[in-house]
Amino acid sequence: MTDRFLLDPERVSVGAEGPLPDACGARDRPLHVEIGFGKDVRILRMAAADPKALFLGVEISRKKHASFCRKVARLGLANIRAFHGDARHVLLDLLPERSVASFTILFPDPWPKRKHWKNRWITPETAALLARAIRPPGPLIVATDHEGYRTQIRDSLQGAGFVLESERNQVPEDDRTIFTTRFERLGSPVSYLRWHLPSRRCAGSAANLTHSS
Repeated sequence: MTDRFLLDPERVSVGAEGPLPDACGARDRPLHVEIGFGKDVRILRMAAADPKALFLGVEISRKKHASFCRKVARLGLANIRAFHGDARHVLLDLLPERSVASFTILFPDPWPKRKHWKNRWITPETAALLARAIRPPGPLIVATDHEGYRTQIRDSLQGAGFVLESERNQVPEDDRTIFTTRFERLGSPVSYLRWHLPSRRCAGSAANLTHSS
């Protein structure tokens, strides 16, 4: 099967058909996945700095995904791909178990109104999918500026077997995004959480998980 991560840079987008071949990160080259890259270029910096690794960005916004693909093609980066759609589909159907070296989820939408909490992306269900796909020990990095969502994130990831390695109120330089600058300007408290998955607790079964959105 063709390794779609290594196609010509002009063809950056990963299709919905799957699964991705095991070679994409599970064996010879580490695969780093960023969920919700938005308008930022963090993952582009990472891919340019580490050409021997593979990078996958997942974005729900069609416009942001298209803009990102044009940037990748313009930079000529052959080690980075992008998927447009719900990351749950990527985690459950496209990524083999224990194939991902690291996950990064920076400032996911907190949906602050109670009636919208059901739209929050990090839940016990998605935490189990992350645990299935990640290769212990990880890491898994999450940042949020919303205290209520921070509690939900902690409970969900701990329930899936992740262990909190460190928590900071500042985002390291390598992981800074436009949201980091915005929240600092507003004086919003930021939580930068770094998690790992112990080998003995790695990846519970996802057989009963659904594709619900």
